[in-house]
This record gives sequence, C-alpha cells and structure tokens, in this order.
Amino acid sequence: MVIKKKESIHPSNGIIIRYDGIIDIDALYKGVKSWFVSHKYDYYESENTEKNKPQGNTLIIKMLAQREIDDYVRFDFEVDFDEIKKVKKLSKGYSGEARITIRCFMTFDYKGNWTLLPFLFYIYNNVILKKKILTYYWVKAYDEMMELNSYIKSTLGLIE
Repeated sequence: MVIKKKESIHPSNGIIIRYDGIIDIDALYKGVKSWFVSHKYDYYESENTEKNKPQGNTLIIKMLAQREIDDYVRFDFEVDFDEIKKVKKLSKGYSGEARITIRCFMTFDYKGNWTLLPFLFYIYNNVILKKKILTYYWVKAYDEMMELNSYIKSTLGLIE
C-alpha cells in the first residue's frame, strides 16, 4: 500500500445508511453537529437546501468537519444527507426516506510543508511513518467513523 497525501478510511462509496420511516430531522441534524463539536472537530456546511415537491419536500445537507490530530495529520469527515425525500410533517416529527453517506479521510502534510519535496514526502509516509499511520492514525480515524455511524443509526432507531 502506497500512502498518498489524502487517504480514505471509508469503503469506496462511503458508508451508506438508508432509512424509511419517521425521522426527527432536527434531532438528527443537531445530534451530528454536536457529535462533531464534542469530538473537537471544526464543523461547517457546504449545502443546506430544501426543495418543495408534490410528493413531499426534499432536503439536502452536506456537513464537513476537520480536526488536526497533530502538526502533520488531519482527519476530514463528510456527512451527506444526500436526500431526505418525501418529507411530510406529522403530529410528532416527519416521515420520509433518508440516504446518509459518511466519508472519512486522513490528510497528511495539511500545512503544506513538504510540497516542494515530493520524494521526501513519499519516503516519510511510506517508510518512516508507515507503521504509525497504519496502526495508530488509521485505526483512530476508523473508530471515530464507526462511532459516528452508530450514533446516526441509533438516532434513526436502527440500533438500540
């Protein structure tokens, strides 16, 4: 395995959560946001739109979060509420169909100190730091990604 500047932790398409039923959209949104804050991530949104459609509203929310692990490694998360569609207001919450995608990355040399030295960057990542990347950083990022996955699923009521 050759370690590049940005390594994905997630499966090729990301972790995809599908749900059809009653959704507390506010609790889900605020919960994911507070999960990032409690884990010391800098959080922002690249998109938050709602489209009115005859069969129900469609929401699209794209959350991004970053946390510097040290001076060399940063974890980046993307949580896309790709579509929460057929959203209809109920007396308690909303009904709808949700598709949520979680992606997690490790970004190396995020400060750009090695950009003029690509060969040394390659040696540093793939020889000197490789064991720490695979046994520490990767495991830590994976654990956080799976924790967020479990949090979202439990908020949706998919796991107890």
